[in-house]
Amino acid sequence: MGLACSCAPGSGCWSVSTEGLEFVGKATKVYAVGGGAVSVDFAVSEGFGKLSGKTALTVYTNAQSTACGYPFRLGVEYFVSANSVESNLWANSCGPTRPAAVAAALIRQARAIHAGQPPAQIFGFIGAEPYPGVSPLSRLEAKPAASIAVTAVGSTGEFRTSTAGDGSFEFTGLPESTYHLRVELPKDLFIWWASSKLNREYAVSPGKMCEADFPLYPKDDPFAANQPR
Repeated sequence: MGLACSCAPGSGCWSVSTEGLEFVGKATKVYAVGGGAVSVDFAVSEGFGKLSGKTALTVYTNAQSTACGYPFRLGVEYFVSANSVESNLWANSCGPTRPAAVAAALIRQARAIHAGQPPAQIFGFIGAEPYPGVSPLSRLEAKPAASIAVTAVGSTGEFRTSTAGDGSFEFTGLPESTYHLRVELPKDLFIWWASSKLNREYAVSPGKMCEADFPLYPKDDPFAANQPR
């Protein structure tokens, strides 16, 4: 039997609803449990919604990346977004789970929702990765890009912000409209699949939140030699 992980493409926007099964925690033990699954124990530093107040959790994932298993690594702190399957928490590589170091903006939105406050309308992370888009493991080595100007361009005008030291950015108070983002980079950095990233549209409306991450690669990166710039 051949397995292939296929994640359905999304718009990058979704409805702000009730809190999911999300938490921030460090992986303390990873072990095979049979049936093609892996169990990961976490020391939880922050839980949201039903996981609020938890200090330890166990999450399961498929052992193989071809089955959309998430490649958790010991000692790494993650933002984990899980599903409940027969009373167990499961995570996969198609969801928002990622190293906490590249999830600062996403974590802020989870905190806002948990506090009953509106999240940012458009938010994301910008940083250089060794092999973006190929494996979730690339994000373990992501280097945040600070002070990168980001402009949201819509029918009501242009709105500008810049990335913080952790590579995160966010827009709040945007008028309802459909936006695309413009990113101003140094000459030695390029956006991975720039055309699709920069042409993507984000429909901002009440009750919606949109995420826009921009993985970068340096000018002379041989891995990305054939990438459109």
